[in-house]
Amino acid sequence: MNSDLLKVENLKTYFAIKRGILRKTVGYVKAVDDVSFDIPAGKTFGLVGESGSGKTTAARTIARLVPATAGKVFFEDRNILTVKQSELRKIRRQISIVFQNPYSSLNPRMTVGTIIGEPLIVHKIAKGSDLTDRICTLLQKVGLQPEHINRYPHEFSGGQRQRIGIARALALEPKLVICDEPVSALDVSIQSQILNLLKDLQDMFNLTYLFIAHNLSVVEFISDFVAVMYLGKIVEMASAEMLYKNPLHPYTKLLLKAIPLPVPVRKRQAIGSGEALKIGTSAGCPFYPRCPIGDEFCSKNVPKLEEKAVGHRAACFKA
Repeated sequence: MNSDLLKVENLKTYFAIKRGILRKTVGYVKAVDDVSFDIPAGKTFGLVGESGSGKTTAARTIARLVPATAGKVFFEDRNILTVKQSELRKIRRQISIVFQNPYSSLNPRMTVGTIIGEPLIVHKIAKGSDLTDRICTLLQKVGLQPEHINRYPHEFSGGQRQRIGIARALALEPKLVICDEPVSALDVSIQSQILNLLKDLQDMFNLTYLFIAHNLSVVEFISDFVAVMYLGKIVEMASAEMLYKNPLHPYTKLLLKAIPLPVPVRKRQAIGSGEALKIGTSAGCPFYPRCPIGDEFCSKNVPKLEEKAVGHRAACFKA
């Protein structure tokens, strides 16, 4: 049985809303609101939700790129939100990120060799011929050629650029890789290649993934566990197999129904209504303004994320 590599407990990330000449704080945007989950070592945890649900902010808070308002994040039993900068530098060698857009995440003025080798130089791991050998090996691991080392990002396609980004993320031999929608900016024909590459690399290096996406069909392919976020909260969480076979929360069902059907003549019955995200429109369940099964009780009470079946949790009174 795998032990948990990452444990997130009651994580909160709020952004102040300031108005007036004196920029007084009049409220907060609760981008991440009391989020908790665990990721076993060597597994993939999918975090899904539409744009604005807070999934990327949660990942950036875990990596300490965004300051947390409250909560704890344990990486190998150490709370990385409270460690000093000197200790954080060591921990960051074990946590890397694959960014969403391969066109903006690579410096156009740097060669591929410089991009991949930069973390090795910064952390004083390799230099000279050893550095070059490591870069060439990483290029081969992600399906590129050693002769690409002196080329620039504009000479590559989108899929190849994302492979370069993956090679950079693996340079320091991390244990946890945060994949922030790594295939959403790519053509559908290329997405499967990158997903297969990520799975192969996970088996090869025993990597643990926090995989962020808004497309549930992509998450189903790669994830062992899935959590669905809405307005900063996790509304459903289960193993991937359990969640796809028996979704409990109306929002999860809405996301599943949004997956395009391979047969165009078939139509799905619409579920839910209203705008994509409504902040502060309900004193009760945050999904109530869009929920097709909500009632007056739901509009006045906030559901807790509770276990509805063994290993399957949902924040819904009707589930």
